Amino acid sequence: MTISALHRATAAAALLLTLAVAASPAQDAARAPTVVTPDDPLASFPFDRITLVDDSVILVEPVSPRPLPPTEPPKAEAGRLPRPRIPFEGNVGLPGEASKVEPFQPAAKKEDGPDVVINVHLARETATGRGDARDFKLKRAHMKRIEYFEDILLAEGDKLVQARDFTRAFEHYLRVRQRDPDWPGLTDRVHALLFAEGKHALGDGDVTRGLRLLRELHARRPDYPGLVDQIAAAYAGRIDRAIELALYPEGRRLLHELEAISADVRQARELREKFQGLAKARAAQVGSGSNADRLDALADALRIWPDHAELEAEYRKAFEAEPTLEVAVTDVAAPPGPWLRSPADDRIARLLFRPVLADDSEEARKGERPGQLAREVESTDLGRRLVVHVRAGLPWSDGSRDVSALDVARSFVDRCDPRDPAKYQARWADLLDRARPLDERQVELQLRRPLLRPAFWLDAPVGAAHAGADGRIVLSAKERRLVGSGPFVCAAASPNAIDLRATADASGEASTSKVRRLREVRYGAPSAAMAAFLRGDAAMLGHVPPDQASKLAANPDVKIGTYARPAVHVLALDGRNPILRNRTLRRALSYAIDRKGLLEETILRGPSSESDLPADGVFPRGNGADAPGVKPLEHNPVLAVALASLARRELKAESLKLKLEYPPIAEVEAVVPRLVEAFAQARIVVEPVAVPRSKLESELRAGRKFDMAYRVLRCDEPVLDAGLMICPGYDAPPSANALASAASPRILQLLLQLEQAAEWPSARGMAVQIDRELRDELPVIPLWQTVDRYAWRSRLRGPAETAERLYDGIETWEIAPWIAKDPWSR
Repeated sequence: MTISALHRATAAAALLLTLAVAASPAQDAARAPTVVTPDDPLASFPFDRITLVDDSVILVEPVSPRPLPPTEPPKAEAGRLPRPRIPFEGNVGLPGEASKVEPFQPAAKKEDGPDVVINVHLARETATGRGDARDFKLKRAHMKRIEYFEDILLAEGDKLVQARDFTRAFEHYLRVRQRDPDWPGLTDRVHALLFAEGKHALGDGDVTRGLRLLRELHARRPDYPGLVDQIAAAYAGRIDRAIELALYPEGRRLLHELEAISADVRQARELREKFQGLAKARAAQVGSGSNADRLDALADALRIWPDHAELEAEYRKAFEAEPTLEVAVTDVAAPPGPWLRSPADDRIARLLFRPVLADDSEEARKGERPGQLAREVESTDLGRRLVVHVRAGLPWSDGSRDVSALDVARSFVDRCDPRDPAKYQARWADLLDRARPLDERQVELQLRRPLLRPAFWLDAPVGAAHAGADGRIVLSAKERRLVGSGPFVCAAASPNAIDLRATADASGEASTSKVRRLREVRYGAPSAAMAAFLRGDAAMLGHVPPDQASKLAANPDVKIGTYARPAVHVLALDGRNPILRNRTLRRALSYAIDRKGLLEETILRGPSSESDLPADGVFPRGNGADAPGVKPLEHNPVLAVALASLARRELKAESLKLKLEYPPIAEVEAVVPRLVEAFAQARIVVEPVAVPRSKLESELRAGRKFDMAYRVLRCDEPVLDAGLMICPGYDAPPSANALASAASPRILQLLLQLEQAAEWPSARGMAVQIDRELRDELPVIPLWQTVDRYAWRSRLRGPAETAERLYDGIETWEIAPWIAKDPWSR
C-alpha cells in the first residue's frame, strides 16, 4: 500500500469514528438543542453568559475549565535588565580561551493561563459588524462576571420551585446533573426541591406522595432542617386517621416507619402511648362479663396492639377456657334459622339443627349415623308411606323438652305452607299428601309418589314446634333466642357476624383445646377476608380465590382443603323479562363470552386444566348427567353483534338494556367487568349491581324478579338439583309465578317431566337430555367450572383435605391460641 493510500484509509477511518461518536446514544445529538435561547435554558444549546467591564453581555459556548480558576493580581516587573554575572576569579581570560563572562539570557515568555486569559467562542452572532469572526481571547481582567450554564439552569429551577412548578424545576436540575453531577449547589437545590414538593403535596392532601418525597430526602440527608418534624406531623395525621377507621395494622405499620426515621420524635411516643391506651381500654370493655366477652375484648385489644405481654397472658388464659375458631367469610346467614336458602344457611343450619336423615346410606336409614333425628325410617306401600322413628334423649337447646314426633311433623307441614317463603318447597308440597305424628316418637308421611332419594327430602333442618316461624322463642321484650338441636347453639347473630357455642354434649371433656366456639365474621370485600386470614386474625378462610390457591399453598403455616363438588358458574336468566325470553338474544349473550380467555386471564390467571375449564351446561364435567358429545359453547363476537341486532328487530326495541346482579366473591368481582365489556361490544348494555350472596340467593329462590344473576352452584344429584340450578325460583310459592322465569319453555317441560320420573334409569336419561338440549335453548348462560377450596391455619387441627361442607367433623377439631404479630416484631 502506498503512503497516499494509507493516508486516505486513515482519514476514512477517522471520519467513520467521528460519525459514530457523533451518532452515539450517549451524546443524543439528534435531540440536543442547537439554538441558544437564553429565555428558555432547558431547551437551549449550552452557553455561558459573560458580562464585561463595560456592562456589555456576550453569550459564549461553555468555557473550559469549569468553573474558571480565580484570577491572580499582576506581578510588578523589574525596572532594569539584570547585569551580567562576573565570575569570582575575574573576567580576564588567557589568549585563546573563551570569555568567562556569562551574558544575560532573557527568559522565555510564559503563556497566560485561564486565570489571566481564556479562549471564548461566541454562541451566537452579535450585531458587531465583525462578520464571521467568533473565536476570541478574552482577558479575565476585562470580565466583570461570568454566569455558567449550570448556574443559569439552577437559577431558573429556583424560580420554578417558587412558582410550585416542581416538575420543570426537576428537569432543570436533572440537566445540570447530566452535565456535571458534582456541580456546586446542585445537591442542596435537589434537597430543597424534595422538601418543597413533599411539603406542598402534604398540604394538597396527597399524603402518600408527600411522604414518599420526604422519605427520599431523609435517605439523602437525614439532618435537613425541619424535615423530621414535617415527616412526623404527616405520619401522625395518617396514623390518627387509621385509628379512626379501626385500621390498626395499617396504623402500626405507619408508626413503625415513623420510628425507623426517628424513634425519639414526640409524635412517635404519643402515638405509641395512644395505641397502648386504646388496647387497654378495649380489654376493659367486657360486656356481660362472660368468658366469651372477655376473650373477644382481649382479642380485639391485641389486634390494636399485639406487643402487650400482660394482655397476651390474659388472652391465652381466656382462650384455653373457651377455644374459639374464627372464620373469615364474605357472607353470613342473615338471619340463621331452620331453612336452607343460601350457601351460608347450608353452612350454619346443619350445626344448629339436626336433619331427619344425615345422608342416603343404609346406615342412616337404620339410625346408625350420628347427627340425625331418625332412629329408623320404614318404607311401605311401594315407597308411598314412610314412618320416621325419632330418637329419644335429644333435647332442644332451651332445655324445655326433647325433640319429638310433633316437631318433625310440623317441619314437614311448614315446608308445604306458601305463606312461609323461607321454608316453602313447591316440589315437597306436590309430593306430600299428609304428615301426622302417630305417637311421641313416630311420624307418618303419606306421599303422592315414591321418593327417588329419601335423604334429599329428609335432610332439611328440623325446628322446634314450640318456637316461632323463625325458630326463636321469646325470652323478654327485647330478646328472642334461636332454639336448635344441633351440636352448636346460636349465641348471637348480626348481619356482620354469627357466634355459635358448642353444647355440653358436643364439646365433651376429651381435650381442652377442642373447638367450643365458632365465630363467622363477614368482611365487606374478599380482599379484606384474605387479609384477615393472612394476618392471622382468622384461623380459617371459607373460600380461596382460584388465583390465590398456589400462593397460599406455598405458605408453610397454611393448609388448603377442597370441596368435594366443583363450583359451576352460570348466568341465570329471568324469562319473565320479554327481552330474555327471546332465544336469539340469549344466543347473542352466549356468543359474546370468551369463556376460555376469561377463565385463564381473569379467574385462574393461568392455564386451564381438567378441573378448571369452560362449562357447556349446568352439570359439572364428568357428572352422570353430563351429556357426551355436546360441543363447547363458542365465542364469536361478530355473530354476537349480528344476533343482537336481529333480536332488536324481533323485539322492536331501540336498545337492549339489562341488569346483572352478582355476589361479592373475589373471582366474580374480577370477571363481571369483563363480561359487561363483552356484552357492550355486542351492543347489549348491561348494568352490574353487587348484592350480598345470601340476600341474592334467598330472594331468587323466593321468586323475586330479576334480569340476569351471576350464580355459583354446586351439584349433588343432577336429577334432584336440575330445577333449582336452571330456574332459581323453582321451589318458590305459586304467587311468585317463578316457573315463568324459566327462559325456555322446552327446558321447563323437561324439568316438569323429570319431577314425575319414578325410576332412576328414566330420571337419569331425562337429566342427560336436559343437559344436551340446554346448549341450544340456553335458559341459563353456562360460564365455567372451577375447583372450590378453603384454607386453615396450622394451629387448627382436624379439617379434612376434602369435604362436602366447610364444617364437616367440627366436633373433633382442636385449636391453639395465637396472636397475629407484626412482621418487624416477630
